[in-house]
Order: sequence, then C-alpha cells, then structure tokens
Amino acid sequence: MISKDRTTFLQWHLLLPLVIFAIGALTFQFTHIDLATGDFFFRNGVFTGRDGFWADRVIHKGGGVLVVSVALAGMIALAGSYLIKPLAGWRKSSAYLLLCMAAGTGIVGGLKQVTNIDCPWDLQRYGGEMPYVHIYDDKPDNLERGKCFPGGHSSGAFSLFALYFLTRQHRPAWRKGVLGGILVLGFCWGLGQWARGAHFPSHDFYSAFICWMVCLGAYLGFWKEKAN
Repeated sequence: MISKDRTTFLQWHLLLPLVIFAIGALTFQFTHIDLATGDFFFRNGVFTGRDGFWADRVIHKGGGVLVVSVALAGMIALAGSYLIKPLAGWRKSSAYLLLCMAAGTGIVGGLKQVTNIDCPWDLQRYGGEMPYVHIYDDKPDNLERGKCFPGGHSSGAFSLFALYFLTRQHRPAWRKGVLGGILVLGFCWGLGQWARGAHFPSHDFYSAFICWMVCLGAYLGFWKEKAN
C-alpha cells in the first residue's frame, strides 16, 4: 500500500508536472507562441542576440561554464567521498547529482539527433533555407534533417533540478528557493537562445519536463524511503 505521504509527494512532483506539461503541449499545439517569439527577436534581418554580449557571451558561453563547474564540483565531491572520511556521507548525493546532469543533458542531446526539427535561424522566415514545420508535424524527407529539439543549452540548467531534490533531502527549508532559482536560471538561458535564434520556447519547455522527470525518477530510486 502506498502511504499518504508518498501519495502527496507524487501528486506534487509527478501528477502536477504532468498536468503542466499537458497544458503546455496543447498551448504550443494550438497557438503560435514559437513564431511570435522568433518574430519579436528578429529585427532588421538579424536576431538581436546573435553574437551579442548578454545572449551569446554571458548566457550561452557563461552558462556552459557554470554547468561544467557544477559537474566538476560533483566529481570532486564523489572522488573525495572515497578518500576523505568526513565526505563519505555525500557519496550518494554527489552520485545522484552527476547522474541527473549526465542523463538529463544526454537524453535531450540524443533526442536532438532524431526529432528532425530546425533551429529558428535555419528557417526561411528568418533568412535561412528551411520551411517552418510545426513541432508536431512531419518534416518532408527530402529536406536536410534538423537537430534543434529539445533545447540542449537549457537542459544544462534544468538538469540542476537535482539540486532541488538534494535540498529536499538535506535542507528542506531551502527547497522552494532553490527550485525557483533553477526555474529562473533555465528561463534566462532559454531567453538567451530565443534572442540568438537558436531555439523556440517549446524547445526549452520540453527540455525542462524531460530533466524534471529524470531528476524525479533518480530521486525515487536513490531515496525510496524518503519520497514522502
């Protein structure tokens, strides 16, 4: 029998995200949010953030440095847990963090190779060569394959949902602030990519959902007795 506490946990962490995902997916299906966003950032024949300081250097390149730094910290903590006795208690947590980051970004990266969806800057609408094809429609086989969906860059930020579950485990009072911070970080990274013409909002929405489910699934596997 599933306990009341575990049921509540799953309602908030599984059922609610599924409902949000369904609403979001339907919204992207029946609206033109993606194109409206692309049109907003495409001015005078170029995307406003393309090669720009804040979108390209700060968010895109700086964001990559941040993710690598967190991953390195996790690897150091994991290695240290075997070498330094006081760090042994962090072995499971550091392994969980690294697994979530690798699996979240890896799954998104793998999906990009098979979904056959173009980046905004590749579209005829924005000076490229490809016609626009809705994310839920089939792209003609005679066209060059696209490799832009889901959003790879934002998956680095959203893979840090793992930190929410870790604070839930070790510092429960911090969990809401950490979750809010990760959502803001992911949105900012997505915003930078929209401004550069690298992605549409739907691309990052799907990345967020994938990374959340990866982190949730791993959490349930690592701490079965604590998911309540």
